[in-house]
Amino acid sequence: MEVQASPARRFEELVAAGDHAAASQLLLRMHPVDAVDLLLNVTNGDQQRILCNLSDESLAAFFEEMPEEAAARLARRLPVQRLVGVLREMFSDEATDLLQTLPEEEIEAILNAMGDEAVDLRQLLEYARESSGGLMTTEFVAVRAQATAQQALDYLRKKAPDAETAYYLYVVDDARRLVGILSLRDLVIAPPDRKVEEMMNTGVIRVRVDDDQEHVARLFERYGFLTLPVVDEEDRLVGIITIDDAIQVLQDEATEDMYRMVGLVDGESVFSPFFESVRKRLPWLLINLVTAFLSASIVSLFEETIDRLVILATFLPIVAGMGGNAGTQTLTIIVRSIALGEVDFANAKEALKKQILLGLVNGAVVGLVVGVVGYMWKGSALLGVVLTVALILNMAIGGLVGVAVPMGLKALRVDPALASGIFVTAFTDILGFLFFLGLATVVLAHF
Repeated sequence: MEVQASPARRFEELVAAGDHAAASQLLLRMHPVDAVDLLLNVTNGDQQRILCNLSDESLAAFFEEMPEEAAARLARRLPVQRLVGVLREMFSDEATDLLQTLPEEEIEAILNAMGDEAVDLRQLLEYARESSGGLMTTEFVAVRAQATAQQALDYLRKKAPDAETAYYLYVVDDARRLVGILSLRDLVIAPPDRKVEEMMNTGVIRVRVDDDQEHVARLFERYGFLTLPVVDEEDRLVGIITIDDAIQVLQDEATEDMYRMVGLVDGESVFSPFFESVRKRLPWLLINLVTAFLSASIVSLFEETIDRLVILATFLPIVAGMGGNAGTQTLTIIVRSIALGEVDFANAKEALKKQILLGLVNGAVVGLVVGVVGYMWKGSALLGVVLTVALILNMAIGGLVGVAVPMGLKALRVDPALASGIFVTAFTDILGFLFFLGLATVVLAHF
């Protein structure tokens, strides 16, 4: 019995054989997400030949599933007229995202080629990329409050094919101000002659065009919405944001925070240009080098102590490392809580107390374990005591700076995740060395 080759294997065979038309047809039978994975793993030449066999509509579906950098690279290789055709098949928010990856001169050339069809795109491009306006799409269904259920259904049949989603119908007045919302279910089961204004829910949660995207994402997370209406300063409905965009924002923000906590600039990937990666990473590495020199200078102050009791050098990484781990744990919790709006200046004091107390308790347990090991290893109770006290102090400091650093950055109107990890580690290294070696110097006469 012949074993059927997997779609991925079959695609590779077709590309290797130069049958790009058949490879294109195979992609069209797959989910766009899976098709994109295969398309991005072939050479640029093979990609170009495959794209020639795809319609604008199919290519638009693929673009909507591509990572931003990959979509930008592919878009730059398409002729302007072909890219115009693809953009016409995309929803306005997706088309805007793609356009924003291109150079300014190319964007203007494409918009000019689109003519009147570019009106919505030009409007969306004016909004800040990380605002509600930058996330929204203009393809939505809105009905008048005075319409009957039957009129609304007839209108929905006409407009739904062009809308990104039609789970909800937004209700507007004659000035297009948002006055209510109506679910598709309520509309379908309503008597044909019943007025929309009699069925709609007037308590509509909405966002303004200039609201930050993190605020928008938190609303989706809190209420479980599928879509969210966007209004202008006069409360006129201008667009909607869909759940897929909110999820992407949450993912992007999480990635950005993760990058920044270790001194990396968001947007770098494993395949970013070499010198671009150097430019983004080197400044923070140099800052880290400065903090490392500060730590080394603390150790140098106690050279005589270390010379007299070399075993102290063995325990230095433990004291500094455990303080750094405690600080990083606290930092991760606090940065996330700030991002979610759970921690602010009003309750920061309570958060600080808890984290310091956690540091003291955890430090006592860890310090006791390390102190016992130090005593059993070298037979010195005083060494064990010094290790225990140093770890308690340094892990408490870890809790302190894990709260103070991000909150301090927030007070300075700087992203709390911005290389916080570097500063927290610097504090715990420097103070850990100071506590341990300082205590050891004080009691050295008793060793």
